[in-house]
Amino acid sequence: MSCLSISHVFLTPFASLGIEELWGERSPFVMGEVILLGAMGYYLVAWLLVGWDRHKAAGGPKHQPPAGYSPAALRYLWSIEDCPVGFDDGAFTTVVVGLAGKGGGTIEQNGSTFLLHDRGVGTAELLPDEEAVYRTLFHDPGPREDAPRESLTLGYSKHRDFFRAAIAGLKTQLDEQLKRGEAFRKNNRGWVWIGVLISLCGAGLLNMDPLITEFLADFAGSAEDMSSGMNAELLVEGAIKGAFGAFFSLFGALVIFLLYGSFILLRRRDMGPGLGIGALGVLFGVVLVQLMLQLYSGAGFLRVAAWMLFGYVLNVRGANLLKRYSRKGRSVQDYIEGLQMYMGGEGQRAAEQAYGPAMNAEHHDQLLPYAVALGRAVDWSRQFEAALEERKGAGTASTGFRGDLAGPGIGSALKVNGEFHEALMASC
Repeated sequence: MSCLSISHVFLTPFASLGIEELWGERSPFVMGEVILLGAMGYYLVAWLLVGWDRHKAAGGPKHQPPAGYSPAALRYLWSIEDCPVGFDDGAFTTVVVGLAGKGGGTIEQNGSTFLLHDRGVGTAELLPDEEAVYRTLFHDPGPREDAPRESLTLGYSKHRDFFRAAIAGLKTQLDEQLKRGEAFRKNNRGWVWIGVLISLCGAGLLNMDPLITEFLADFAGSAEDMSSGMNAELLVEGAIKGAFGAFFSLFGALVIFLLYGSFILLRRRDMGPGLGIGALGVLFGVVLVQLMLQLYSGAGFLRVAAWMLFGYVLNVRGANLLKRYSRKGRSVQDYIEGLQMYMGGEGQRAAEQAYGPAMNAEHHDQLLPYAVALGRAVDWSRQFEAALEERKGAGTASTGFRGDLAGPGIGSALKVNGEFHEALMASC
């Protein structure tokens, strides 16, 4: 739904009223609704001022990866504007495929068995994360075996310590080098906090409406009796009721946060934490509903709940919109998008129009690790079916990929969550 449609839905009830009438009613409920709509306008202005990405380069396919970034590093930084992938199992798969692509190792598939062979670094220029994994797998001594090791069999229990150490070393290396993409994006947290405070102010007015209305009626009724001390007591009571309304708004935000967090965790298949946080959110939600029904009728409660949900979603989306790339991050993201475009089918068209690299098996092997990292392995290998089939038929050995990986099915076998990935994870 567009912002215009959302505005129409929420503003329709107020279309016939002037702003003086809205505020003249002195209704905390109406004031809260107006403030929440104002928060939406604030986020739009803030996005135009600091969130709009002005550094985006002209789109187009990229034939080469950015200098100094390994495939695992690009996977780590993938979608750094919203939520970076960070370190995951796919990063380790990617770096091992990258070693094979550079000739530092060979991946061999024989049926369901995968083997890694050390070919020596030679003239290959390994980046720091690749160097760390290569040394750990083949040259660092282990508790039960001396280095160097010429070959490793995936899934073989004797080699699990080396794979576990390599994964831990890779995560440390990438975290220290890239720091969750902090240098690649700007969060503009100060602008977000202003929006959050505006929304909480509006939500507080929504929740304190019945309490404040009752207080104002009592206060007006006792205004003539100045000597009774009733006014001072009512002022204290009004402050308490106002604080109670603010508590409701914060409690409601907490419930929505817990339920939303549970949804995110369950979507990532973190079942234990997701179910635990979800159960806590449901429990707090039941308590909140019971308290709110003491203040509002059913229809009034649903209206408040809808506005509370609106405010929470508004702040979540606003925080994401105000995250933007730094110049460094924008450059890397342009390469990521360009490589994905190139590997998804633009490569063949570029070759046909004679402005791209030669679409041969060597070019395939060079960019295959980046295709694995960015989720384009199958699409990338599909563009080279003829060249890979020809290489397999001629019996020409690939530098980094042998056995069943010599043919056009290599992309499907090496992709993240493919056969090779599953064998690597079993080795750990």
